[in-house]
Amino acid sequence: MRQAANYNVHATESLPQSLALHFISPSGEDMDISGMTLRGAVVQDGVIMLDCAVTGASTALVTWPRLAAGCGAYDIFLTDASGKEYPLLKGAVHVVSRVTPPDGTNEAAAVAGALDVSIPETEDGSVTILENPSIVVEELVRQAEAARDEAEQLVETLEEQVESGELVNEAVANKLPAALKEAGVELEAVTGQSTLSSGTAADTWTIVGGYAMTWGDEILAGHLPDSCRLKSISTVYFFTNPALNQYCLRIWKLTDGAYSLIGTSAYVSDLSSGQTATWVFTPGVPLTRGDVIIIQVCEGIEMTPYALGMHAVLTPSVPGRGLVTEVANPPAVNGTMAPMMTVVVDYDDGITLGGMELATARQLDSLGRDVRQSSATAEAAARTTGQSAAAASTAADNAATSATSAANSATAAANALAAMPQVDASGNMTLAGGLTAAGAINANGGVNIPLAVGAPTDTGAVNRLHAAGMAGVTGILTSNAFLNTDAITASGSSTVTKTVPYHLAGIKIPKGTHSTIQAKFEGSNPQWNYSSFAGFSFLWRATNAAKLSFGIGRGTKTIRPDLSIDSYSIIPANGLAYNHGEILDITFDNVRNTDRNGYTVRVREIFALNNTDSWQVKTTTSFVPASQNEPVPWTIAKIIYQQKSVASIARYEDTGALWLMLTGGQGNNLYQIATCRGVSNFETGVGVSQWVTDVVNNAAGDVSVYAGTGEYTYYHPGNVNPVFYGLDAISRNCIETEETADFVDINIPL
Repeated sequence: MRQAANYNVHATESLPQSLALHFISPSGEDMDISGMTLRGAVVQDGVIMLDCAVTGASTALVTWPRLAAGCGAYDIFLTDASGKEYPLLKGAVHVVSRVTPPDGTNEAAAVAGALDVSIPETEDGSVTILENPSIVVEELVRQAEAARDEAEQLVETLEEQVESGELVNEAVANKLPAALKEAGVELEAVTGQSTLSSGTAADTWTIVGGYAMTWGDEILAGHLPDSCRLKSISTVYFFTNPALNQYCLRIWKLTDGAYSLIGTSAYVSDLSSGQTATWVFTPGVPLTRGDVIIIQVCEGIEMTPYALGMHAVLTPSVPGRGLVTEVANPPAVNGTMAPMMTVVVDYDDGITLGGMELATARQLDSLGRDVRQSSATAEAAARTTGQSAAAASTAADNAATSATSAANSATAAANALAAMPQVDASGNMTLAGGLTAAGAINANGGVNIPLAVGAPTDTGAVNRLHAAGMAGVTGILTSNAFLNTDAITASGSSTVTKTVPYHLAGIKIPKGTHSTIQAKFEGSNPQWNYSSFAGFSFLWRATNAAKLSFGIGRGTKTIRPDLSIDSYSIIPANGLAYNHGEILDITFDNVRNTDRNGYTVRVREIFALNNTDSWQVKTTTSFVPASQNEPVPWTIAKIIYQQKSVASIARYEDTGALWLMLTGGQGNNLYQIATCRGVSNFETGVGVSQWVTDVVNNAAGDVSVYAGTGEYTYYHPGNVNPVFYGLDAISRNCIETEETADFVDINIPL
């Protein structure tokens, strides 16, 4: 079976975003995906379908809806021209919370990522991905061109309406509400919800795996707008034995002779006899009167079709309405019973007439056409009899004036379109003036700033002196961590050389030996009960396979030398008692993956949220791309740990992260290899006071570990660490998998 590629999504609460996909063959050419379709979903307190669209011969766009803060999972499947479905992408969804509330606008989804996707030629291969920022520009160009084409079509339609006199008729229709009000009839636009019911069931019941009906069927009593969004369906479970699993509803719609999935509800579970089960659809399933649909019950995360006992009502025999066993084309429909349903829909296209009846915009438009026709008939009769010559002349003048105004509007629209900045073939746009935006401006490729000194005002986009000052502030809010070269220890036959006292040192591990190296830092330790520690970085590299371990924050740690690489060299002390700190270890195997052209790095994070849950270990696997001449960990220049804010000791929020700074010929030299819980500021101290390195030398010669000074980072005012956000913005995320489990000690001596 073909395996999906792992790609973790990072989003912000209540902001939609898109992922641009460019499909390529294994040899690197554009792959034609014509005739293929994509579909996907994200799980976050229920299943939410993703908006997947093929946008070109080899491109597609996947859009995430507005998600709540927290973590979830997603996957995306590709269906080829033959109808076979394969997994394409999967991963975690990390949605960070926001302080500023949403402004309520329906802004378009920003293109927040772009991938080159390579489909293997065999069905047992794995999908591979590579980030490609240039795809973002291509997608923005496509969207701009689509907007331009829409505007041009609008101008053409407007001109046609002027020529046909349709705009005049529209103006007459717009006067209709006022005319009705003058006649004593109140006419108002309304929005809201309707609750539809199929009636009472008494003791009738049926087994429902799927039910076919036409939307607008008389079995649902109540107001049914022509267009609405299905929000929920409620039924009553009747079996004596409880339904202990979790169940969802899927909505299928008949389109062009085939049923397609248009909505999946959140799960309900643990149903007992007589209990009402309410399936909620978020953000709602769009439906129109006359849509042929099937309601299907599914069980578990596998969404296996399932027959569920429900209270029911008797219905007349109607073609196309009744029970179905599965979604097929055409479905086999039988029975004269329907599940008793209570359906809630949202509508935003209706009116109230005299405060009594609800009508749709379609009905209002029909009423307007009747009035326009009656008006035209009366006017023709008046002209024929000569009784309304003056009125007819006035009406003609008004019509001519309206037509002239509409023509002027069309000309103005055409001029406005011509004046709009156009996107050239390279995706560039030049503006003659400034740019003002109420929302955020995404410039994922960076912002070029002219070298001329000085912004127009101190509130300009960039004030160079202010920016230079902030760089100085960041330097002030750091302090040195000096490597205590006199206190470095190395087990076995290893030797320590103090290259520069209290700055640099080298440790040599002879061939066929192993060594546990311990090094400490000396710093000012500026704290009392609370610390402002926000991050740490230090010089470190090894010339072969090695493991680096260090502790952060409060609590004593036990160091255990001369264990296997997979063992834990540092564990929490005091019998693994709960405290405010955590432990990180990074394993470099120095084995280059020649197929993927890079190295695998493993990070293990030991933490505890409370006494009850005890200690946990989160294992993160990352893949760092590198050529044959750029081995890892040989090319490591710095180990970097930073956290964006003070972490909670009671919940896991991914406030911290680990990066590697590499030297060599890589296109990027900054790679994120893990996210971490982080530590609180209560008695955190300087954060990191020492590190432990384990080396098992199976190489042909000596292995060396080089170490140097470090730097402590402190929070800026408001307990915010801009260094974290700067690193996060320019680094490459190499995380592929994350897994959390109970901590099980590994203690294997060499």
